[in-house]
Amino acid sequence: MCAQNKQSVVTLKTGTELKGIIKSIDPSDALIMTVAGVETIIKMTDVARVEEENTSQNTISVLSPNEKLIVTDINNYPDSFNLDVYGSKIKMILVRGGVMNMGFDGSGSRDMNSEPVHTVRVSSFYISDEFITSVLAKKLTEKKVDTSWTYHEEKWLEINAMINKISLEIGLQLRLPTEAEWEFAACSKQQDLIFNKCKNDEFCSDFYGEFVKLAENVIDPTGPRNGRRHVVRYYGKGNRKFDRDHSDPENHFRIAIKANEYVNSKSKQENN
Repeated sequence: MCAQNKQSVVTLKTGTELKGIIKSIDPSDALIMTVAGVETIIKMTDVARVEEENTSQNTISVLSPNEKLIVTDINNYPDSFNLDVYGSKIKMILVRGGVMNMGFDGSGSRDMNSEPVHTVRVSSFYISDEFITSVLAKKLTEKKVDTSWTYHEEKWLEINAMINKISLEIGLQLRLPTEAEWEFAACSKQQDLIFNKCKNDEFCSDFYGEFVKLAENVIDPTGPRNGRRHVVRYYGKGNRKFDRDHSDPENHFRIAIKANEYVNSKSKQENN
C-alpha cells in the first residue's frame, strides 16, 4: 500500500485507473482520493490495486500534453439501458466522465478550427450506440421517409423537434450530445461500442465556433451562446466542421442524457 498525500494510481476491479492524491485509507472500508481536483470516496471492495506513481516531481498535472483523457467518475451507474420508442429499440451506453484535452492540433487542424487544445471536464453521460433510424424518423415526423436508407436530416431544428417528441414519449429529457461529450465518447474505451456501426457526419448540440479565449477546466462546455451554424463531427476523432447552411443533407444524429439526470429521473418514476 502506498503512502498517503502522494501522487498515486488506484486500479479498480473494472480495470479503470484513477490518478490522484490519497488523503486517507481505511483498509476495512474506503479510501479518500483527490482526482482532478475532486475529492472522491472509493470503497475498498472496488479496489484491485493501489500504487504510488513513479515520478520524481513534486506535483503532476492532471493530464500530460500527450494524454487525451482520464476517467474520474466511479459512481454506480448502469453500464447501459434500453429505450422503446414507438416500437423501435435504442440502446444507451454509459460513458464515464473525467478530464479531457479537447481539440486537435495536427494536420489540417487550422482548417477545422480545432485549435488550441484545451482542458475540459465532462460529466458522465449516456449516448445512443446508433443513429436514429429511418423507421423511427418516419414515425416521429409522419412524413414520407425512405426506410431502406440510414436516416439523415439537414435541419438542426427539425432534429430537435424529433428528440423532444422522443423525450415526451418516454419521460426523459433527451438531447443531442454536446461537442465535448461527442469527442470524449470518440476517444473513450467505449468508442467501439458507440461508433462501430455508425461512421458518418453527425450533429452536435453546440453552435459552431473557434476554440479561442477558452478558460481551462470548464465543466461540460457547450460552445458559443449563439450562431448561424451547428457543429458536425465525423467518426475521425479530429474531424470538425459545421452544417454549411443546410446545403449538405447527409447529417445523422444520436441522442444523449447526463447519467445523473437519468438516474434521478428513474428514481422519481419509481417513487411515484
